Amino acid sequence: MVSTSNLAHLLLCAGTVAEWANTDASQWRERLHLVARATHTGGGAWATIVPYSGAASDGAASVQSMLVEQCAGIRYGERVVVHSDDGVTLVVDPLANGRRRIADVVVRLGSGAISEQRMSSELAAPAPGEPDLIVVLGKPTRLPESLVWELAYAELVFLDAPWGALDSEHLEMAIDDFRRRDRRFGGVDS
Repeated sequence: MVSTSNLAHLLLCAGTVAEWANTDASQWRERLHLVARATHTGGGAWATIVPYSGAASDGAASVQSMLVEQCAGIRYGERVVVHSDDGVTLVVDPLANGRRRIADVVVRLGSGAISEQRMSSELAAPAPGEPDLIVVLGKPTRLPESLVWELAYAELVFLDAPWGALDSEHLEMAIDDFRRRDRRFGGVDS
């Protein structure tokens, strides 16, 4: 059965923190623009970009500073938010360790009742919800360490392309693949 899946939030998992640090401001602006354009064309209003792997010591702070100073980004905790001309809000999260991101959220939530909904909301913030589509630039034989929580209900598309070669065709192909899927949100066929 083929259905038209609605895309509200795209998550792109691509490159390493070190590769991001070696990406200059004009290259970042170009990538942000193409991710925003593809997300907008796909019907989405949010896009999150996370690295495939890498330690924060590999240049996360310099990436954050460059995105704020040269790409009109706004700090949101460890993340940087960039508003595109297409009306898409982009969230760049240089934290490649998904387990650490979950631990940080638990600490922020404090001693109150921690529910799946509260965790999900905090992990996606400032986006209003979990991603619908995760595009991973990398081999489909290995899940990125940055994705732990996000894999629960999202559709995955793997593209064997490096961060430096990302172009609009990659994202359009992934979104087209997403649209052809019948989303069951963890359910099985009867």
